[in-house]
Amino acid sequence: MKSYLFPGQGAQTVTMAGEILSAFPQAVRLYDEAQEIIGTDLRNLLPEQLAQTRFAQLAIIVHSISCLEKQRHGSPESETVAMAGFSLGEYTALYAAGIITFSDLLRLVNERAKIMQEATKRHPGTMYAIIGLRDEQIEETIAEYEDVYAVNFNCPGQLVIAGKIGPTDEVAENLLAIGARRAHKLAVNGAFHTPLMNDAAEELERFAASISFQKPRSPIYSNTTADRIADDTNFPRYLAKHMVSPVRFTDEIRKLRKDGFSEHIELGPGHVLTGLVKKI
Repeated sequence: MKSYLFPGQGAQTVTMAGEILSAFPQAVRLYDEAQEIIGTDLRNLLPEQLAQTRFAQLAIIVHSISCLEKQRHGSPESETVAMAGFSLGEYTALYAAGIITFSDLLRLVNERAKIMQEATKRHPGTMYAIIGLRDEQIEETIAEYEDVYAVNFNCPGQLVIAGKIGPTDEVAENLLAIGARRAHKLAVNGAFHTPLMNDAAEELERFAASISFQKPRSPIYSNTTADRIADDTNFPRYLAKHMVSPVRFTDEIRKLRKDGFSEHIELGPGHVLTGLVKKI
């Protein structure tokens, strides 16, 4: 069986809208509807706009959904497909699983992006991808510090840490000293998926309470638990938890495969998740 995987923030490129519109002209309807809802034409964003959370998240969502609709255009409707995403990509998975409409998803992601961007001003942070150490080695080092967290379990040998700027910079240096091949500083100004986002998560939960969520029509898997999301999930509360919890992508892919979803198709800009799945 198949699963569709949707990438998160950082996968965006300046050319992605043009590429999907050339490959799937029907996507113009999605971009037009997005412009009506959020007041921004996501087809013509400048590089400096795509570097901002509030534009990047929406641009990735609409591109990924366009890729999804292109994929579905040639697939049998009776086919059972599981949905999963990486961080922001899990929001695309909500749409793909029939939990939320396109218009409500855009409203939700638009608000989420604004909330997160404001939160990074109140609580500046940083993130590093640590390459070449076991998760246990990284977590043992982090345990000696306050306000530094293991946040993205990407694949064996690759884990992202996040937290307050000074302590996280120091942890990254220490991890290099004990054998990490690389500590790559991510181009973000916040510590996503950490308790530094707690107040943002509360704001998101309040806004999400105004959105209508339906029971999943397809299996959908969680970054937070690495397991299938239950039909009776309280989604406003779940999405608040998702914002401040680690992304357990390695375990999520292993669970998908254990449940029989052994063919993975990445839908969205880039091929980052394809590379991670191969390593997992």
